[in-house]
Amino acid sequence: MNPRQAWIFTHHAPRELFSGYGRLDAGRDLVVAVDGGLERVHGLGLRPDVIIGDFDSLSPQLLAQYPSSLVQRHPARKDETDTELAILWALERGVADITICNDLGGRFDHALALVQNLLLIHERGGRGSIESGTQRLFLIAGEAEFCGLADCNLSLLAVWSEVEFASSQGLQYPLAGVRLFCSHPRGMSNRIVASPARVAVSRGLPLAIVGG
Repeated sequence: MNPRQAWIFTHHAPRELFSGYGRLDAGRDLVVAVDGGLERVHGLGLRPDVIIGDFDSLSPQLLAQYPSSLVQRHPARKDETDTELAILWALERGVADITICNDLGGRFDHALALVQNLLLIHERGGRGSIESGTQRLFLIAGEAEFCGLADCNLSLLAVWSEVEFASSQGLQYPLAGVRLFCSHPRGMSNRIVASPARVAVSRGLPLAIVGG
């Protein structure tokens, strides 16, 4: 049986996720520890399927508690980030749904690179999201449904190309016919007012940011 989902725990994995770590199914999902993200995996009592990184932010004592067969050590001087290497590892194992656990509170360049990681996952035919303790970020390819998120904020941004919406349901500000452009953040601070809410895109690939 192919894994249902992969959870990538980065060095900045939060203590709790916006949608909760309770969604993680240890029997079916892959747990990927990226460098210092092993600390959060260890704290949750999870067994990692792989530990990936150059290990510049991980205690050697903690790493030594795990079998060497789980460790993929990479040089610090490399083209890919540790998180990208973890994503590629998961994609190679047929995982279609990847959650990157990161509090988005560190360096801005790292946070922006994570958004680019979502595009990589999309280009490889998967679905990706970034979850912090207060927000979930993902790309809308075609349409998206939001269940159990009434009263949450929803921002939609045209990050790579122009976006046009076909329809929406359950939002404070309807989106049918609305166009977004990379140079104008006009999709900020909409609100989900009913559950389920729905968004359909006729053109482009918007970045959705949903949070409390």
